[in-house]
Amino acid sequence: MEIGILIFCVLAVMGGLIAFLGDKIGSKVGKKRISLFGMRPKHTSILVTVLTGIMIAAMTIGVLSALSENVRTALFGMEQLQGELSRLGSEVQQKNAELERSKAQLAEQTTEYNHMTERVRETNTQLALAQEQESYMRAQLQVVEDAYRKAQADVHASAEEIAQLETMRGELTENIQKLDAEAERLRTNIVSLREGQVIFRVGQILSSAVVESHLNADQARQVLANVLNDTNRRLQKQLNTQEDTTLIRVLPATLEKASAELQNSAQKKLVRVVAAGNIIYGEPAWVDFVIHDDLLLYRQGETVYATDLSAYNGRANVEMRVLQFLQDVNQHATQKGVLPDPLTGTVGQVDGLQLFNTIQEIAAKGGDVNLRAVAKQDIYTEGPVRIDIIVTAK
Repeated sequence: MEIGILIFCVLAVMGGLIAFLGDKIGSKVGKKRISLFGMRPKHTSILVTVLTGIMIAAMTIGVLSALSENVRTALFGMEQLQGELSRLGSEVQQKNAELERSKAQLAEQTTEYNHMTERVRETNTQLALAQEQESYMRAQLQVVEDAYRKAQADVHASAEEIAQLETMRGELTENIQKLDAEAERLRTNIVSLREGQVIFRVGQILSSAVVESHLNADQARQVLANVLNDTNRRLQKQLNTQEDTTLIRVLPATLEKASAELQNSAQKKLVRVVAAGNIIYGEPAWVDFVIHDDLLLYRQGETVYATDLSAYNGRANVEMRVLQFLQDVNQHATQKGVLPDPLTGTVGQVDGLQLFNTIQEIAAKGGDVNLRAVAKQDIYTEGPVRIDIIVTAK
């Protein structure tokens, strides 16, 4: 504020002084009829007045430039200032883009963390249940041991009763050992979920096979053993481990249940080996069996789903309408009995070229068309659903 007042005062004084001197000089030139550069005295007086004005302007600019850096910048550094502003604008855009990428990464990591937290919570619940069962088994073991000691002390106890108690004691001891192992596995799983690398998620399909009907007990067990061996070899190859390494683990009860489902079945069965829980790299792969009837659901050339494209007029463009049609195909095939992928929920996929050709054909026919999904080949329970999309004008 003070420097502005000072500049104003200096300019006012100097401008007034120069104007006064110019007026005096012009008056004297006019009175004495002085001529410069061969001009008439009148024109000489005008020239003196003009030069006085130029001096006032030049002095004003000179004083402002000497006293104000902003004026110097405006007069002599504007191009440099504009270049600097452009560079800073580019840097701001770059930093904003980096900020958006960082926000996206943070959101993805937050989602993964929430998923892991949920898995840890579930595993803690399973661990608590296993520990509760273990406590119950220990209490039962104590009861049996008390009865066993009483039976031994009683000289009249029958040998058969002692043998039964021995058997019960052995079974309970074995169950406790299994529960101890399960509790330890669950504890390890908690650590692995926090620190390990998940290579297969719970429910993910590791392998599948179609088995014949009317199997007896031995044949059913052999088929399941072959399926497990094949799955083990696939994991060995995928994880690049030694050929004699056993990666697959399955509970005896699970194996017996699957064997019972296969025995004396009147229909071919689809057997899927799936991850019983999240499989961590470096840990045994505990698996389960998912068994379904292997049915022929669509014959080659049979229509899977058909509709009028106008049913999707609520969608923004042709691409979105075709994608909605494919989602409906997926839904109808699933309702018919085709098993979706446990992780993605889809029963098949359409390659990009086929999708592009379909969109082009719809555009060529004006958009007022019917769509029909036709099976490329026989489709069974396992899938996948491979289709041709037929576009017909109405």
